[in-house]
Amino acid sequence: MNAYYIKTQCMKIALFLISSLFFSTIAFGQSVSGLRVVGVVTDAANNQPLPFATVAVWQKTAKDSSLAGGTQTDIQGKFTVANLPAGRYSVSLSFVGYQSISQRVTLSASQTETDLGTIAIGADATALNEVKVTGEKASLTMSTEKKVFNVSKNLASIGGTAESLLRNVPSITLDESGSPSLRNIPTAIYINGKPTQLTLAQIPANQIESVEVIANPSARYDASTSGGIVNLVLKKNQNPGYNGTASVGVGTNNRYDATVNLDLRAGKWNLTALYSLNATKNPLTGYVNRVNRTAAGTPTSFFDQNTAINLDNTFQSGRLVADYALNKNNTFSVAGTLVGGVYNTVSNQTYQYRDAAGKPTSSGSRQTIPQNNFTNLGLEFDWKHSFAQKGRELSFMSSFTRNRVSNAADWFTSALDDRGVAVPTYPETDRIDGRIIGSQYIAQLDYVHPVSDSAKWEFGLRTFNFNRDTQYFFNQLGADGKTFNLLQSYSQNADIRETVNAAYALYTRKMARNVSIQAGLRVEQSSLHGLSRFDGSTFGYDYPSKTGQNFFQSFFPSFSATKQLSETTEVSVNLSRKVGRPNFRHVFVGIQANDRQNITIGNPAVRPEFVNTAELSYNYTKGNFQWGSTAYYIYEDHTIKPFTQPSATDPTVLVTTFLNVKADIQTGIDNTLSFGVGKNLTVLANVNPFYAAIQTVTTNSEVLNYNAKLNLTYKFPLGISAQATGTRDRRFPQVQGYRLPIYSADFAIRKSFLQNRASVVFTINDVFNSRKGITIYDQPTAFQTSMSRREIRFYKLTVQFPLGKPDATFKRSSRKLDRPDVDFSNQ
Repeated sequence: MNAYYIKTQCMKIALFLISSLFFSTIAFGQSVSGLRVVGVVTDAANNQPLPFATVAVWQKTAKDSSLAGGTQTDIQGKFTVANLPAGRYSVSLSFVGYQSISQRVTLSASQTETDLGTIAIGADATALNEVKVTGEKASLTMSTEKKVFNVSKNLASIGGTAESLLRNVPSITLDESGSPSLRNIPTAIYINGKPTQLTLAQIPANQIESVEVIANPSARYDASTSGGIVNLVLKKNQNPGYNGTASVGVGTNNRYDATVNLDLRAGKWNLTALYSLNATKNPLTGYVNRVNRTAAGTPTSFFDQNTAINLDNTFQSGRLVADYALNKNNTFSVAGTLVGGVYNTVSNQTYQYRDAAGKPTSSGSRQTIPQNNFTNLGLEFDWKHSFAQKGRELSFMSSFTRNRVSNAADWFTSALDDRGVAVPTYPETDRIDGRIIGSQYIAQLDYVHPVSDSAKWEFGLRTFNFNRDTQYFFNQLGADGKTFNLLQSYSQNADIRETVNAAYALYTRKMARNVSIQAGLRVEQSSLHGLSRFDGSTFGYDYPSKTGQNFFQSFFPSFSATKQLSETTEVSVNLSRKVGRPNFRHVFVGIQANDRQNITIGNPAVRPEFVNTAELSYNYTKGNFQWGSTAYYIYEDHTIKPFTQPSATDPTVLVTTFLNVKADIQTGIDNTLSFGVGKNLTVLANVNPFYAAIQTVTTNSEVLNYNAKLNLTYKFPLGISAQATGTRDRRFPQVQGYRLPIYSADFAIRKSFLQNRASVVFTINDVFNSRKGITIYDQPTAFQTSMSRREIRFYKLTVQFPLGKPDATFKRSSRKLDRPDVDFSNQ
């Protein structure tokens, strides 16, 4: 009996036991010790749930009345007061600006739970005066578990995309392709806690409420989150009635956008609708300069290429969400998202070859004219069941997304010799056809079971399935000038299927002396299998394998311990093990670039990398001052890295593929500070000094450097505020070279109207036009400098205005609400 069979049987038993636990807890959900009172508090004016209302249960004693228990209502207005002995009580309900009421109740041992039903409380007509709530959310909320970035405080992202938004989030850096990383490791992008196939450029910033950055996720989350999680929390209405926002923006480079958010909350329903349009024609530039040389360093030839790009993108997105509170215990949510548009990178490249003396030997050009579009359909269904016991709940989450991306372009290439005469077989005409269809399914079941007021268990099951059907056909015009012939060596036709099934258990406990611990274990069965339709070849991996060879590589533990030193200070230790799985580009062998001298090709032999992370965090909060500091150590075993070498058939062509090298080691101290200077200036700063080393069997590329980000917001009179953000993205080592640091700055100024519900924003993106990625490839036979850009400086004006009524103001009551006058005379 091999280890793989034992592993499979153990997982089946574990899943059976966890499933049995779920159903048994549902069936026996009322079996808790002591008696309890439950109910729902609503606003008498509109029948909407009233969250955070105070519930107090008072009992008559010989001389006075004593407080027997109390709580606050949750977001749905529900409350539970448990562990009450039998007897006669008065239940008091109060909320600022509302009338306080009390209700008598008698508890007996024959009835474990007494349900008071729905209790409506009205506004206090005897209030002495009216007070407007002027408090504001902080731009950043930090804890040892995560950082939460308030999007409304970021002026530069208004009317932009999630990509422009993340440039201003502490600890997050973006590479030249727009992909985010955290502490130099690519992050997982989630939307409302679920992975997405959308790119950051396809997500409107106006629909994002907050950004959660979880640097070292526990076993509750996917094991593939080695670079942490950036969770984009979308806006959802919390106010009764109809309201929303709309914005229109226009900028240089034919840039324009429009967004409409509409919300309707009535009775048990909460509906949210979004439409967004974002378009730009972005002129970009790039270059490649290479010196080919002998082993002794003597130049043998030169290659220079300049690229002019027009990034022509138009994205439209729509989202509709319906939340329904069936009763006080069950809430359902259904959401649909449709995103589509065109993305065309029109490029014109000119190139030249020179000999060792610098004399031109040949030259030419390549023009690429794409005709590409994409659609992304997403469907979601969620269910949450709350038990009478506080904190006990069962939830189900599911999503399906289908993404279709076209591959279509015409290439026109010319080549001239040193006399300016066309090289034989040139000019060359090529036509690209094909598409990529990606289908993703996710289903997750989570159960939280409090053991006591200070301890709880969490269990979960999850399945993830992703199917990518790729067709990329490179067709070259034949000598007859009419027929296109397929070049299979430059083409792709493959089906790739990835599956991850997981189960986890997590135990949390509050201990003596303000110490809390959390220990978890996640078990994942994962596989990736690909089939090339050209030759029938297959590739991929299984964890654990059928022979049980990598049995223990499917276990991912996590542990954290937090000590509350005072009301303002806490420290924690956080340990975890993660996995970085190869993506499509890593494993597929088709050519993935159109540069004449630099091509990329996958490697089917690449295997997952395993990441061990240790953190020591310190968090201090007092008033509007926050400081979070995390010392971290990250060890990536068999890390996946790009590796470049000259082509075997043409040494002047560099071929990049992917390999598992020995290790990637990083250690540093990530610091974030947020504070106010006077009444008008807010400072948000992040600095991350670090040491990084990439080790192969024979080499060690290392660097000591830092990332930094500074955000300054100043409030002027008359509703005017300005914000400036400066970023330094580090120099970072690669296996065969390094990337130079990137310096950039953004600026925005806003004028607010209608009590800050409407605004006009002027934005300057990349003030110094310096946001460009320059990579150095330095090897004995070649030295190459290449530059690419994602954006250039642009100017933009955005108008944002409200839809519907403004938020209601609260009224201050003169009545004391700390304790009611309880009359037991008739009991």
